[in-house]
Amino acid sequence: MSAPLALVTGAAGGIGRATVTRLLGDGLRVLALDLDAEGLSRLAGKEQAEGGLATCEFDLTDIAGTGDLLQGLVKRHGPVTRLVLNAGVWPGGPIVDMSDEVWDLNLAVNVTSPFAFLRALAPVMAGAGGGAVVCVASRNAYRSSTNNAAYDASKAALVGLMRTAAGEFAGHRIRVNAVSPGVISTPATPEVEEPLFKAAYLKQIPLDRYGTAEDIAAVIAFLLSDDAGFLTGQDVIVDGGQIACQDNGRFMEIPGLRG
Repeated sequence: MSAPLALVTGAAGGIGRATVTRLLGDGLRVLALDLDAEGLSRLAGKEQAEGGLATCEFDLTDIAGTGDLLQGLVKRHGPVTRLVLNAGVWPGGPIVDMSDEVWDLNLAVNVTSPFAFLRALAPVMAGAGGGAVVCVASRNAYRSSTNNAAYDASKAALVGLMRTAAGEFAGHRIRVNAVSPGVISTPATPEVEEPLFKAAYLKQIPLDRYGTAEDIAAVIAFLLSDDAGFLTGQDVIVDGGQIACQDNGRFMEIPGLRG
């Protein structure tokens, strides 16, 4: 019997890439989907020794083409029973200056595309006896971020979509959960490594470090696994304690006044 098949969106870099590596290491077959053809090629080269990896270049804003794409992938590779909706974009700006195009791009990739994937693949999972889905949301679903109205709104909407899907699909043995990362150090976020910014920001994180892509991949792997078999409709916030521990002593430390 072949290993379960997982599909990961936004798979060419950051959290997506780390998730592909983790799932392959756990013995799953993986379909890695991304718009970045060069990134997918590098990923395939890195993971070729593992086997079980197939890649697919696709633009997630092509909502109308999503159903046909997924139908073709299932026909070629078999039923997808593990789904990681990781891809996300975050162009921003002040609300009063934000264009329709920026707003629409955030919503298309971060919310509408996950909806289209769920709509197309839930029947496939049900027919295969069940499955598991993880939506990669954000700490921003719970905490405002200036000049990021479209991104913040889209991630809050994604959490709402996850909860509704969990209830609708539970009778088909399909679990749907989310993970909401805090600040994660990836090549896509070089600005967070600026020394002065980092020194100030780390005071908000009780664990005193940024997260890594591998930290998030580990939580995703758990949520997809049978170890999370009684867990659905939940969002796991992985932010080093930032939201839960706002009154931590480190936040109020003032240089030069430490005794």
